[in-house]
Amino acid sequence: MTQEELVRKYEEIADQKTICYFKPYRHFTAAKKFYSQLQDGTADENTFFTETMVTFTETGDPGREPDFTSGSGSRYWYYKDGVIRGSDHWGNGVALCDWALKTAEGKTIYGYDYDCPIHLNAPRFGFARWEDFLFKASLIEADGQKAVTCFSNTVGYGKFKVGDKVYQRVITTQYLEDSGE
Repeated sequence: MTQEELVRKYEEIADQKTICYFKPYRHFTAAKKFYSQLQDGTADENTFFTETMVTFTETGDPGREPDFTSGSGSRYWYYKDGVIRGSDHWGNGVALCDWALKTAEGKTIYGYDYDCPIHLNAPRFGFARWEDFLFKASLIEADGQKAVTCFSNTVGYGKFKVGDKVYQRVITTQYLEDSGE
C-alpha cells in the first residue's frame, strides 16, 4: 500500500483502536485484527523489535551464541526466515511489543493484562517468522505530512522515513501528580 492509502485506511478504522480489553487474549485478538489492516513491508532483524506483535511458537534452545542480547537479558537468534527469542518474560507489554508464546503444551502466554507480561521461572524459547510480525501502526505527522508507521518506513529504533527525511519518534509517558485536592 502507498502511504496515502495507509493514512486513509488508518483514519477510516481509527475508532477500532480505542477498544481495550483487560483480558489479555481479548486485547491481543482485537489489536491483531486492527493492525493487520495497516501492514506494509515485512519485519527483519532491524525492525521486528519495536512496536510489533506476534505469536512465537515454542522451540528448543538454538545451541549457539545469540546474535543479540537485550538489556533485560532476552536473547535473539536471527535466521533467514525468522527469529528465535529466549526469554523469561512473554506477553503483552514486552517493551513496546506484544509477544505471545504458544507453548509446547498448547497453551498461549499473553501476559497478565493488556500491558503486563508474565515473568517465568526459567527462559523459554520461541520462533516467529518475519512475515508473521505485525507492526503496531501509528498515524504520525512530520512537517505537515501525515504517515503511518510500518515496516517499510522504519529505518531504526523509533526512526521513520517520511518523504526523504528521517525522523526520531519520541514516546513519552506522562504521570499526573496528585494535586492534593
